[in-house]
Amino acid sequence: MSLGERLDQQLAEFRASHRVRRLLYRGAEWRYYCGGSGGEAVLFLTGALGAAEFAFQQIALLEPHYRVIAPDYPPVGTLGALADGLVAVLDAEDVERAHVVGGSFGGVVAQGFVRRAPSRVVSLVLSHTGAPDAPRGRTAAVVGILSLLPTPLLRAALRRRLGRTLASAGPFWRRRFDEAVGALSKADIVSRIRLATELRGQVGAAAPDSAHWAGPVLIIEAEDDPLVRPGAQAALRALYPRAEIHRFHGTGHAAAILRPDEFAAVLLRFLAAA
Repeated sequence: MSLGERLDQQLAEFRASHRVRRLLYRGAEWRYYCGGSGGEAVLFLTGALGAAEFAFQQIALLEPHYRVIAPDYPPVGTLGALADGLVAVLDAEDVERAHVVGGSFGGVVAQGFVRRAPSRVVSLVLSHTGAPDAPRGRTAAVVGILSLLPTPLLRAALRRRLGRTLASAGPFWRRRFDEAVGALSKADIVSRIRLATELRGQVGAAAPDSAHWAGPVLIIEAEDDPLVRPGAQAALRALYPRAEIHRFHGTGHAAAILRPDEFAAVLLRFLAAA
């Protein structure tokens, strides 16, 4: 069986064993998966595509050890609204506190969440992401301009921006990426841009691990990440000076996809210690 065939089989098994749950909160429909076992929970926050299913390998590898809650992102307007929705999802599943794992754009969401709801976070994993930085130019105006563009053009721009991260991941992942991008609405894409812009505007705010939250932090990075450059990596380390660092080599922005077992082992080791 080829790698692509094995991945097709794994995805089919994931879909068969995971029912999408839905929660209506403040006018937004939250779709999410919840599975696994154990007394502790992991809130798994996926990347900019906002499709939790894209992380099916990591979810399956974590579930024998933890209860895993993995939401899609609805097109909400602010980080506060997104964080409040995540709290509502945790409440719906009777989860008081969770380990929060955020990858890429999910790392942006995770940083917003720990600032908004620090009492709900046991530990924080920030994978292939950066710290809030100073806004460049008229970012609010840029968001407004982008909202006027037709949806196909926005999708094409997203494919150009993110597609190169999967250059070495094989046809299965490129096909899944194209399907996920094709499912995004204009509201979805503009919402992601607006949320990332809002977090960037928080530069100068107190680090969440200083006065209000002092839990353990793991930063996962790669030396050849095309989206998170060394300067952004250094800024993230400076924001969380007590963080444990794990560095991948030769995986670019896709360590969780290219080396799923190793990536999950890093997570499980940290979560067990946390």
